[in-house]
Amino acid sequence: MSNKRRLFVDFDLTLVDSIKAYADTYNIMFKDHPDFTPADPKMITEYDFSCICPLLTNKEDKKAMWNNPVFFDVLQFIDNDTLPVLKRLHEKYELIICTIGTPNNLALKALWLKDNLPFIDNYILINNGNCEMSKSIVNMRGAIQIDDIPSNLEGNSEIKILFGKEYPWNRGWYGERCLNWKSVEKRLLFAEKDRME
Repeated sequence: MSNKRRLFVDFDLTLVDSIKAYADTYNIMFKDHPDFTPADPKMITEYDFSCICPLLTNKEDKKAMWNNPVFFDVLQFIDNDTLPVLKRLHEKYELIICTIGTPNNLALKALWLKDNLPFIDNYILINNGNCEMSKSIVNMRGAIQIDDIPSNLEGNSEIKILFGKEYPWNRGWYGERCLNWKSVEKRLLFAEKDRME
């Protein structure tokens, strides 16, 4: 057991650019369809992707995209600073990835994490069978939590940071926000160091 402070980090839209991966997967899968129009991740307004992926006409097809191996083949870190900042944070904090998904999606996330973040070996994988977006079942007492969904920050973490730019599904957050991994680094490494000096 580590004596470092725990830092819980979300996966989708916090570590990785899931919107771009979803759009890229859609574009690969449907490029030969006669009604195809390329999905533009910058045009997203709904988290069900109906606004940019109109050929996905039912809920099951939309959910299946999250379990598609192509999604994980094209998946990239959310910004160029993610990996180097995580490595620096790992020196000071016990990093724990905490994410919600279906069993198949969670299995693919775990493989992606193992391949791309081998220095992090603590994952909490929550099955969202009832589609509730909440991580309050996880004991984060005394910890720091970073997530892009406000409802996921409703648990007992001591410091709650909403990550990323504003989307329709994360409006209304009045707490602390970091737009990118450089601002996370400034908040969790540099700001704390300045307070100690």
